Amino acid sequence: MLRLGPKNDVFFDLLEQEVDNLHHGATAFVELMENYENVEAKFDAIQDIEHKGDAITRQIMEKLNSTFVTPIEREDISALAFTLDEILDIITGVADRCVLYRIGKPTTEMLALSRAMKSACEELVKLIHMLRELKYDRIQDSAKAVKKWEMESDQIYRHAVAKLLNDETQSPVYVIKWKEIYEKLEDGVDFCEDVSNLVEGVVLKNA
Repeated sequence: MLRLGPKNDVFFDLLEQEVDNLHHGATAFVELMENYENVEAKFDAIQDIEHKGDAITRQIMEKLNSTFVTPIEREDISALAFTLDEILDIITGVADRCVLYRIGKPTTEMLALSRAMKSACEELVKLIHMLRELKYDRIQDSAKAVKKWEMESDQIYRHAVAKLLNDETQSPVYVIKWKEIYEKLEDGVDFCEDVSNLVEGVVLKNA
């Protein structure tokens, strides 16, 4: 891995575009959860955001394939791009399930998980925008905040699943579809922590 020159700032620029787009998607999803109407139209808007994210990820991969000198290891750039993309895929997938499963309206736990993921994404925006500085002391607060949101989402998920499984009035189909939704949302926050860990690793390697 060769250290950066100005022309390679494009990778940081693209990662910043990708995380900003992810935050846009997470915000749109929470808005859907908080104002649950015109669901299909709002899902279409979230899907458009996902398509934009896919295009940015492709751009990053194409640039990696055509660039000899990268500012950080190409494996780290690739991992960051794909993990950010995966979070947005999860958000879109859950929005799609809302339409397909005709959930009626979000549960309190679904809304809490959605807000936790949005908050984690807000911290990822800070982390990715500070990445080019490669200064560990600058990223610590946001990295800790992401871990806090991951722990909180884990607690929300555990409570949600316990509540679901202990409710004997609900049908097996109801339990299955809601458990899947909760799992996907919790996975999304887990991936946020993965991005945070990747950023920490990159900064430590290049400090």
